[in-house]
Amino acid sequence: MKNEIKKIRGELVKYIKNLDEDTYIPPAGGMPQVAGRKPHVAGGNPQTAARARLQTKASAAEMRVSGPEPEKAAVVVTVSSACVPSESVPGPRKGKKTAAGSDLLGTLREEVLRCRKCLLGLSRLNPVFGVGDPKARVMFVGEGPGYDEDHRGEPFVGRSGQLLDKILAAINLSRQSVYIANIVKCHPMTNPETPEARGNDRPPTPAEISACRGYLEEQIRLIRPLCVVTLGNVATKFMLNETKGISQLRGKMYDVPYSFTFDFDLKILPTYHPAALLRNPNLKKDAWEDMKMLKSFLEKNNA
Repeated sequence: MKNEIKKIRGELVKYIKNLDEDTYIPPAGGMPQVAGRKPHVAGGNPQTAARARLQTKASAAEMRVSGPEPEKAAVVVTVSSACVPSESVPGPRKGKKTAAGSDLLGTLREEVLRCRKCLLGLSRLNPVFGVGDPKARVMFVGEGPGYDEDHRGEPFVGRSGQLLDKILAAINLSRQSVYIANIVKCHPMTNPETPEARGNDRPPTPAEISACRGYLEEQIRLIRPLCVVTLGNVATKFMLNETKGISQLRGKMYDVPYSFTFDFDLKILPTYHPAALLRNPNLKKDAWEDMKMLKSFLEKNNA
């Protein structure tokens, strides 16, 4: 295991040399997907379909854990679909949020605990699944766990998390009333051999995002939020299947692109990552405008 980690260390160093959260650009044609993954088909009982998906994934996860080496996920490129700003109020939502959705989130969490789809599963201290209300009307999605999150097993618990809590409170929300997650569930490290070192963070690679994509999609399907707020470039480009930067994409609410197949209405609201606000306080004004947009949207759709 150590030899394999050492082998990829050099590749990761090259990959992230000039890369940070504000400059990540996914490959042309959109984000990659795990080969062989069947698209979700609208209609039918969403909870039954979700349970079938999780049972299939759990069996595959057991096979990966019992094998001598982690699987290397083959990737294919999705067909790019332009994201379209949405100014409309969502139509009737299909399906209902039930207690079964919460139970299935627990099943999905157990799958993440066993996951070895990529090498992040070998170096992590704790997988970071998500936290909050399983029936939340809004989800906040970041790129991946950092040092503090890896040690505590909860998303956004460091300085960025403290700022996010303040932002939520300003629009009458809280960590308990929303759901917070990341695209990847394990800590992407510059040097996987030193997980105890601070400042050992990097953006997730396209292959790591591809390996973890199904977990976030399933979380969204089970929670069925009205809106997903994407925090920063990586999460925004992933959810909108876009290559533009966050400064160009924020300030508008979007319909979910065709690269996702959810059976309910979902809006995407991009905004700056709290870490970017800490680095550059001048961005806070724009971020506040985004949060006011979210507050207004939730008030109009207060079901």
